[in-house]
Amino acid sequence: MRVIGVDGCRGGWICVALEDRAVRPEGPGAGRERGHWVSRDFADVMVRATDADLVLVDIPIGLLEGGPGPRGPDAEARRLLQGKRASSVFPAPARPVLRARDYATANALSRELTGKGLSKQSWMIAPKIREVDELLRTRPELIGRVREVHPEVCFHAFAGGRSMAHNKKTADGFAERFRLLAARHPRAEPILGSILLWQGRSASRDDAVDALVAALTAAVLVAEPAALRTLPPEPARDAHGIPMEMVYAGGTASNPSIADWNCVS
Repeated sequence: MRVIGVDGCRGGWICVALEDRAVRPEGPGAGRERGHWVSRDFADVMVRATDADLVLVDIPIGLLEGGPGPRGPDAEARRLLQGKRASSVFPAPARPVLRARDYATANALSRELTGKGLSKQSWMIAPKIREVDELLRTRPELIGRVREVHPEVCFHAFAGGRSMAHNKKTADGFAERFRLLAARHPRAEPILGSILLWQGRSASRDDAVDALVAALTAAVLVAEPAALRTLPPEPARDAHGIPMEMVYAGGTASNPSIADWNCVS
């Protein structure tokens, strides 16, 4: 069993692969590559994820064509996180906005389609949203194997239903999130250390932490399917049949079933 957590970064997409060593023991030929890498585009992510059971990515998946309301997962995630962490959930743009050539055009089109302008944060990640959206629409067999997560929702779940107290870019915020990763997996520290050592020029510490929490969430969901939770609980589908949802792992705090999972090396 193999899963991958993915987060956008300055070099493209940072990916963390975890594999169940209890099922696939280490030995000659067991490893295919380092268990973390940076892909320049999402198509390359999926080339390397051919044998992955689940790929969780921090990017909006399933988009509205327009209308006054936000996507269900965006509204539900902000409601769940509340307070300062709610602002980390950027409203996903309507799909036609992704074709705009510049921010001014995108902002005007968003107002026309939804009645609201487009935030600068959403515009900055629009190319990555478009990458994933186009891939899923041209390869519908990937729908359900590639699913959306939000790191703060994952950490909220890992903390037993508590939002993070500190911004992730601060020292306290990193320490707070790292404690949850370490509590969830015994090798979180060396895994994160290896990611930062090898990918530091292409991805920030925050990107590495977000990709790792996505990977650990994916491992829990594959090892314990009953732990699956979605925002909203009954996701709607967009015009192309893609679910509009964020997934996360409910259940126990430690998940001993993933103790043998490790980075592919």
